[in-house]
Amino acid sequence: LQTLTLFAMAGELHSYSEVCEALSTLEVALGFLAMTGGEPLMQLSCYLEEVLQMENQMAPHIFKALSMCCLKHCVALWQLLISLKSENMLRLKRDPFVGVSEKYKQVLGEDEHRLLTGFFSKNSADAFLLEMHEFLVLVLQKPNALDTFRPDWLKDTLFSYMERKDLDIPRDVEELFPVEILLCHYVEAWKFIVAFKQERGQRQ
Repeated sequence: LQTLTLFAMAGELHSYSEVCEALSTLEVALGFLAMTGGEPLMQLSCYLEEVLQMENQMAPHIFKALSMCCLKHCVALWQLLISLKSENMLRLKRDPFVGVSEKYKQVLGEDEHRLLTGFFSKNSADAFLLEMHEFLVLVLQKPNALDTFRPDWLKDTLFSYMERKDLDIPRDVEELFPVEILLCHYVEAWKFIVAFKQERGQRQ
């Protein structure tokens, strides 16, 4: 899914409740697609309207936002919406990562702040940030995550996760993402990066 499409879609969803509504609608669609399959190039809005007959259950602008995607984009869209949900929870002073072990929530020091600021000042890495969040939600949030993922790991762990999904790791991320950021910093690093990018976006 193109980054511009992602930003356009994010711009259509203005609140936590709207993101949650879009996400729950998408998860219904994904559930049906997992069971019955679908035509990859079919517009998601057509699928919701004609196959699932859900159009009347959605606010028009949410339906419009979902109409920007085809069925083949559903997983990428889920990745975006689940991240937007967490970002909105942060804005509402709520913790999106209640189930994540405290061992992955170590506070960042000045050095880590400086390294992350330096990296994300030079590299947008939006897709990588979405992968970071997905790994956090799908992997580190599991109760037994510590059995597999040691808090003193990070870069190689995340890259291996992406490679198992047959994703190319952006060269700038592979070469320049600071090795000093470890899994023990993971939650706070993600929060810091999101806040940094939002602040930079407001200044532009």
